[in-house]
Amino acid sequence: MKNNPELHIKLMSYLFISLPFLLITGPFLSDLAVVLICILYLLNNFKKEINEYLKNYIVIFFLFFYAICILSSLLSDYPLVSTLKSIFYIRFLLLALAIVCILNKLPETLNKLFISILICFSILIFDGFYQFNFKENICGFIMSKDRISSFFKDELIYGSYISKFFPIFVSLFFLGKKNSKLINFSLIVVILSVYAVTISGERASLFLIILSIMYLLIMLRLNLKFLITFGMIIFFGIGLILTFNESVKKRMIDFTKNQIVSDEKVYFFSKDHTGHYLAALDIFNRNNKLIGIGPKNFRNYCYNDDKYSKLPFICSSHPHNTYIQLLTEVGLIGFLCILLTLFLLFFLSLKYLFNKIFKKKFIFNNFKISLFSFYVMMLWPIVPSGSFFNNYLSIIYYIPLGLLIWSKNSHKKEMIK
Repeated sequence: MKNNPELHIKLMSYLFISLPFLLITGPFLSDLAVVLICILYLLNNFKKEINEYLKNYIVIFFLFFYAICILSSLLSDYPLVSTLKSIFYIRFLLLALAIVCILNKLPETLNKLFISILICFSILIFDGFYQFNFKENICGFIMSKDRISSFFKDELIYGSYISKFFPIFVSLFFLGKKNSKLINFSLIVVILSVYAVTISGERASLFLIILSIMYLLIMLRLNLKFLITFGMIIFFGIGLILTFNESVKKRMIDFTKNQIVSDEKVYFFSKDHTGHYLAALDIFNRNNKLIGIGPKNFRNYCYNDDKYSKLPFICSSHPHNTYIQLLTEVGLIGFLCILLTLFLLFFLSLKYLFNKIFKKKFIFNNFKISLFSFYVMMLWPIVPSGSFFNNYLSIIYYIPLGLLIWSKNSHKKEMIK
């Protein structure tokens, strides 16, 4: 087949725009789309772009972390699956670079991505509230464990999906020109998306979207009156739901209290979470502390050792905390890579605030600030989390990275602040 770069870019763009929809269907189609994007990107042999990216500190940092993952897998007691996982992890960097390539060639893709997420949010919000009230969604899917699952069926990630795409959606809102009707509708969707996460019963997702909103309210360059009004609407609405809806209150507040304090003992989030953390930290202590036991290997080390079959240890597929997982699976070196990323975000945020308050200067626009809020939310250390190396989550992790690299290198028209 004849190489057609222009056609390949268009196909990459369509696949990229479709990712928010495909992620709702599950990990298979979304990961397939990522693989196809990577193949199309490599087929065009963007040698010049790749050489330029190799000078980018973000790319260099990723490659260092990637090398640690492979080395850790190769030296582990269960190298096969972990090594394959580590080797193919490179596709997420390629996804980020492919996004940069797409946006350089077809910048209108950003507006299409915004509309894509807007449609997904609108459908999910309507369907979520419908299922919350009628106990089944518009397709007849029954609530799972008395919690909203919408089109995710038995996967309880409805609130997680919305909370993770929330900062991305907000960042895209600040790009380009939009008519007043679209702006007003988008603001309504933003508010309702927070309420949808609240009724989902996903406590970590609610905490993280609130964290993201608080960050944005402090950092965004917008009218102060608007920010205060918007914040009051958000938090007043959450308060009303938690106060007057008994099922949400029971899940979010009462159940949380009972999990933290149980049998006259205080646990870190819950008895199960504490058991996962203790098992992971013990595995870390007994193995290679510098490079860990290999990505995705926590389950192998835990389930194959009788020591962890008894309390206080509790095994699982992963430790349910990003930093404890990294410490265990990629050691101190891998752990410090991500921790330094969080510290860098805090440093940049403080630098921005200093310039904003004392110099009346805005060194980052609202687009970048919103993307920063995504990583502050995703890398927040004190909260239960999914597996860092999960394909589904990794796709969401690296979409904003591609947007950040593009915004840093782009020479397009200045974005709306």
